[in-house]
Amino acid sequence: MYLINYIYFKGKWEIPFDPKETKENKFHVDDNTTVLVQMMYEENDFHVFHDEEISTHVLQLHYNESVSMMLVLPEKGLEGLEEVVCKNHLRKWIRSVKKRKYMVHVPKVSLKTSYQLKDILSGMGITDIFEDTADLSEISEDGKLVVSKVIHKATLDVDEAGATAAAATGIEIMLDSIIFTPVLKFNHPFMVFVLNRETRSILFMGKIVNPAEK
Repeated sequence: MYLINYIYFKGKWEIPFDPKETKENKFHVDDNTTVLVQMMYEENDFHVFHDEEISTHVLQLHYNESVSMMLVLPEKGLEGLEEVVCKNHLRKWIRSVKKRKYMVHVPKVSLKTSYQLKDILSGMGITDIFEDTADLSEISEDGKLVVSKVIHKATLDVDEAGATAAAATGIEIMLDSIIFTPVLKFNHPFMVFVLNRETRSILFMGKIVNPAEK
């Protein structure tokens, strides 16, 4: 028997991106790989924060009063960020984001992932359900029922209207020479969190390494 966990979430941006402004642009996967992606653009008042401690820029896009997507763009590479980021950083970012005018570029994303969790659960000591002696009588009258696989599936789709989640590359921060509006461009790997701001719980998390991959 397979146990399948599938996460689904759908939301519309509080500040949508204008589809007319979406243009093909470069995304730097690594020092040697550049791909062309559909890059969304919007100039508006966004919730942003620069975490100087770990050299990271944070953009929080709201869906509604309690749920938002947090895009986390490191200046020094994604691996370094993954090694240090923790729930304390999320709490700090939620507390620290401030609303100000920015020119924001975010790639359209459509990702699907699937993970086998049997080894992970076994490593956590959850082994009974995989053995012949497992008692699964509450979900089936078949006394021989045993779990053989546990699969977690998640998808993330981000476009101009919102997001559907079902579970030489410098940071481009600069000032426009005329109107002095900062630019935040997500053109290299970054992390994504969908979270409830009230409970500070993570509903979905992942990383965008190559948005051109489906």
